[in-house]
Amino acid sequence: MEVFSIMGMDGVEIVMDVEQHFGISIQGSEAAQVRTVGDLVSLVHTRISFSRNQYCPHLAAFLTIRKATRAVCGDETLRIRPGDAVANILNARQRRELWTRLSDLLGTPPNSLRRPRLLRRLLAMMSSGLLLLALSSAIVIKWEILPLTIVLAGCVIASLYYSTTRFCCVPPDGWATFDAITNKLVSVSGATKMVHLRTDEDILNELRPLLGNVLGVHANAIVPSARFVEDLGMD
Repeated sequence: MEVFSIMGMDGVEIVMDVEQHFGISIQGSEAAQVRTVGDLVSLVHTRISFSRNQYCPHLAAFLTIRKATRAVCGDETLRIRPGDAVANILNARQRRELWTRLSDLLGTPPNSLRRPRLLRRLLAMMSSGLLLLALSSAIVIKWEILPLTIVLAGCVIASLYYSTTRFCCVPPDGWATFDAITNKLVSVSGATKMVHLRTDEDILNELRPLLGNVLGVHANAIVPSARFVEDLGMD
């Protein structure tokens, strides 16, 4: 994430768009090496080539996820199907342990587990109530104390959220099934979309509208030798 901060918001948006369009996952260390459009083309090409040349990468990734899940459950015969919901197979403690293992498998922390819906709603209601109390207190007592009451309410709200992190056990959007997690694992080394592309020019043609939309430059300026910061004006 430090790399993205250095790149600026344009860089963050480009990475996110490219990840979604090609079904890949770009690590911070990889993004740091991308200086030109050609560098980005090469990165995408490497992922696509891996998926195209690897025999059934989804199967290998799913078996890896299944092995980790079985280890978490302590059951080497546990039957898991790709479409199974993680919450239907693992209890809260097991989900948290699986998420810890996913950090090692993915090479980066996965999207964080969320609090149960009821707890999220309760926290939202309590937060609104505390802010309303802070406002009403300032109105009743003295308007000048509003900044203080807001700060106090904010501290209480922050402590509530911090103290309930141990209850996080709900898979986030895009991670709810074992198939979804499998796709995330495949995207670390390969691509899950656009695997039919075979040449650098094919990939460049796919990237041009993405980059042009973010950077506001004409497609003709997006050539392999173009540098993102110096030539394309990336912030």
